[in-house]
Amino acid sequence: MGKLKIYLFTILIFCNASVFSNISFDKDSLEVKQIHELLDSSAQSRNKSLEESIRLCQQAISIAERLQDSKLLSKSYKAQGINYFFAGTFDSAFVYYEKAIPHFEAINSKIDVGKVLGNIGLLYRKQGKYDKALEYYLNNLQIYKENNYQEGLGSVFNNLGNLYFEREDLIKAEQYYQFALDNFIKFKKTKEIANAYCNLGAITELKKEYSASLEYYNKSLHENSKVGNILFESKLLFNIGFLLHSQAKLDSAFIYVKKAEDIRIKIGDKDGIVSAKLELGRILMAQRKYKLAEKYLLKADEMAIENDLLKWRAEILKFLTDIYQKTGDYKNSFLRQSEMIQVTDSLKVIQADMRFEELSAAYEAEKREQELALLQQESQIHSLQLAKKNAWIITLMVVMLLGAVAILVSIRINRLRADHKILDLRQKVLLTQMNPHFLFNSLTAIQSFILDDKNDDANIYLSRLASLVRGILENSREEFVPLRTELETLKDYIVLQKLRFENEIAYQFEIDEAIDQEQTIVPPMLAQPFVENALIHGMLRNKPDAKIKVKISLSNNKELLRFQIEDNGVGIEESKKQNTNKHHKSIATSIALDRVKIYNFKSSKKMNFEIIDLKNVDPKRTGTQVCYTIPLTLDKE
Repeated sequence: MGKLKIYLFTILIFCNASVFSNISFDKDSLEVKQIHELLDSSAQSRNKSLEESIRLCQQAISIAERLQDSKLLSKSYKAQGINYFFAGTFDSAFVYYEKAIPHFEAINSKIDVGKVLGNIGLLYRKQGKYDKALEYYLNNLQIYKENNYQEGLGSVFNNLGNLYFEREDLIKAEQYYQFALDNFIKFKKTKEIANAYCNLGAITELKKEYSASLEYYNKSLHENSKVGNILFESKLLFNIGFLLHSQAKLDSAFIYVKKAEDIRIKIGDKDGIVSAKLELGRILMAQRKYKLAEKYLLKADEMAIENDLLKWRAEILKFLTDIYQKTGDYKNSFLRQSEMIQVTDSLKVIQADMRFEELSAAYEAEKREQELALLQQESQIHSLQLAKKNAWIITLMVVMLLGAVAILVSIRINRLRADHKILDLRQKVLLTQMNPHFLFNSLTAIQSFILDDKNDDANIYLSRLASLVRGILENSREEFVPLRTELETLKDYIVLQKLRFENEIAYQFEIDEAIDQEQTIVPPMLAQPFVENALIHGMLRNKPDAKIKVKISLSNNKELLRFQIEDNGVGIEESKKQNTNKHHKSIATSIALDRVKIYNFKSSKKMNFEIIDLKNVDPKRTGTQVCYTIPLTLDKE
């Protein structure tokens, strides 16, 4: 009887454990199902409300992060990246795409890694960074080819076509669009077929083949009607309106573009809204309705600044300049033209044309090599079929294969060397770009003195500027300079900038006595952008007790040089609220951070950066603290 009780008790425990296990399993299954339902709802909401789409996807991400399942996380992060892309919030899209990649790699989903790389390339293209866009597209294409993913090649061809279209290389653009269309038709992708027809319509429109263009657009509308994508419908309506504008059918053009704008406002497509308002402004200008055109263009410029859409700003400012010139407002015309020149110069830095052309040429050369290798391979196979028993031919084939391997290895090594050289050239370009940016600010200050009839101040400022520029030109030819030289240049810069401000700005340099300033080398002009941010964007010019402190010390292990630049300005968050010109605020800092990224890519010893709003450390304090470390022994080529 006692044994029977023990047996029954054991069964009872086992059953309870099974129940609890099933409850846990069922709970996980329900959460997985919930994630898929949320992601499906999020995708469906993109045509109605991008804000709602983002909210639903964030719920899915929260559940997936709690489960820590890479398959669910990768899918959720990628979906949110797509949502933010359509919303025009590119910074957030970058973040989620970068989060998705390691999780796709964890589940060995190489195709999905390729898709995300293609999406990141699309973000860079939207920002006008064509070199980075091409780099990511080519990586995407390589992954698809390595994994024989023929169905995905159409999307890559389409992206390459878009890239060359924006580069105004219509021959290559049309070629890639046709490749994409053929691939989409082969795999019966209705949505993508509609997009390909739309792209070909844009090409023929630029070639002034208007009837052919309209035919392509109608084909695109027909294909899109099968899937009901209203976001894409807005693109087609915009293109038709643009086409009618080209034919001077202005009233009809305005109607079509306004319909496109209404759809984009409804779904929250910020990039699309800016482009629509710009086109509406252009149409109104052609109708000589300058006041209404100005209203549309100013709103477009406001949104372009808010969402860091630099490419659109240059074009918007151009048309605003024309409006003010035609209406006799020459002061505003001059101001807008000056701003347009500054934005255009910044675009040239971002685009890095030399990098793009080199990558493009390398890709075309690689294609020709692959085609030649394929022809050689087919010839070899044919020879083997004719005389496969011939020992000499077999031996020859082995030798040729070994030679081909050696050639491929050699090509790979040469490409790596070329990439390394490109990075070196780009770093030098970034360093030289620091000088025009600094000179632009300095000459603007001199111009201000002259306009205010402060000729003596202008003369003093110009003399100090000449002395400082001479030192900068000498340093800019070197990849690294002694610490003493860097500090002297930095002090001269601060003294020069103080002349611009009415209040006294105190500055302090605190340098560890154990540091040998002659033997310690650092990258030139690396600290200057952060001192500039403290002076200009920290609002020190309006602060009676303004102060900048530069502290240089050694790390505990004596292997790193630590720079700390601290000011008592308004801080990062307050500066963002007060400063509407977001682009100008970031260019010098972006150049400095790009230089650090390039160095870290090439070197085993890394530089590290940290930017802190002091208000987040101590609510009673204001200001910004920039800290970065430099290895005492730098890797030099």
